[in-house]
Amino acid sequence: MGRIISVNHAHVFPESVRPEGSVQGLLRIMDECGIAQAVCFAPFPGQVPEGTDRNEWLRDEIRGNDRLRGFGTVDFAAGDIAGQVKKIKDLGFAGIKVHPAYQKVKVDGEECFAMYEAAQQEDLFLSFHTGIHWYRISQYNLLLFDEVAWHFPKLRFSMEHVGGYCFFNEAVAVMLNNGRGGKSNVFAGLTSVFDREMNKFWYQSDERIKDLIWLTGEKNSIFGLDYPYNQKERIAEAIAHVEGMDIPESAKDAILGGNLRRELEWEA
Repeated sequence: MGRIISVNHAHVFPESVRPEGSVQGLLRIMDECGIAQAVCFAPFPGQVPEGTDRNEWLRDEIRGNDRLRGFGTVDFAAGDIAGQVKKIKDLGFAGIKVHPAYQKVKVDGEECFAMYEAAQQEDLFLSFHTGIHWYRISQYNLLLFDEVAWHFPKLRFSMEHVGGYCFFNEAVAVMLNNGRGGKSNVFAGLTSVFDREMNKFWYQSDERIKDLIWLTGEKNSIFGLDYPYNQKERIAEAIAHVEGMDIPESAKDAILGGNLRRELEWEA
């Protein structure tokens, strides 16, 4: 029996907004690349037609498809952050996508802390975009995630791109600082990190990934697609890269699905 691949980090959009980023397009790529399950990220406000609730749209798009799980998004400008988080949970979603640079919020700011408190209470998993994203680095400095883990010790979250090329060491430091005595609630999102040319500012070498596993263990790294910014060819190459790495088969199983399924209580 082959490896069951379950992945994080698929941005999806209404076909009218981004035809190459639709849910149906994702399902086609999943079939072509041998992916069994994927987490879909709801768009942000402004990325859906006017009058459309982005989270409700995603709920309706993936309803009844057990290959897909949804992560909602919070509109920090709309207020009632705790209420928004509760609605995300009530929609049946497993987590929240957070992009501090795009959303222009400070990782340890008041608005984000309100979201963390509610997400911890609702047991939702957060996926943060980290690394260089062309906004004030002081707002999303990797070491700020240590404050998140410190203040919300039961909150589970991934640092997508593992801090990118520039902040990998800081990302690992946060994981290690919050993993003493067993499995950490802080995860490395191995998303768009294997392509040395297209996403060179997020690139992580094999030696870095091997060091990550050596230092933090096999239970805290999760593979991500970055669909639709990565399409079939790059997704297939990234999966093949993990498959070909000089790491234990148990680590490949964990990275390519085991860790994600465990954290989301998602049966293969």
